[in-house]
Amino acid sequence: MNGYPVLYSTSTFLAYHIARQYYEDVHYAWCSPIFDGRSSSRLGPAVPPTSSPCEIYWNLHEEVARGDRHSSKIADNRAGIIRGAQYKRKSGVIEDETESDIIQATQMAEARDFRPLLFVIPYQAVRRRIEKVPIASRASLLSQEFLIPLLPGRLFDVIEFGSAR
Repeated sequence: MNGYPVLYSTSTFLAYHIARQYYEDVHYAWCSPIFDGRSSSRLGPAVPPTSSPCEIYWNLHEEVARGDRHSSKIADNRAGIIRGAQYKRKSGVIEDETESDIIQATQMAEARDFRPLLFVIPYQAVRRRIEKVPIASRASLLSQEFLIPLLPGRLFDVIEFGSAR
């Protein structure tokens, strides 16, 4: 992990908002030290499209902008938010009523609520919170992927790009 000053993660507006409102601004982030896998050296770490924060961001942006009702990215995020709420209730972070509110809001959310946000996370601020993603769960055997399951909002910046690439 040495040599990378920041980690990048793409989330959605809805997931970010729910974490801020219901989880005391503590977020879950799947991260990469490389923003755009297409720009990494052919001899450097492999970052496939499904783990490249840049590619995830712009692919989701396109699906949201075009109102894709069959977007697998939106469906996956919706399911992840619901799983997160269930986990938070089981672990005592939220009550049953709050879980119900989160699930209902997530089910009713429209494509625009899933617009992408980029998290820029200074490595030094989170180095003790980082977990390595097991090789079997990575998008590539050679990619560098990390989890930060309890990421306080004060430890990262959020960027939302406009419509131009």
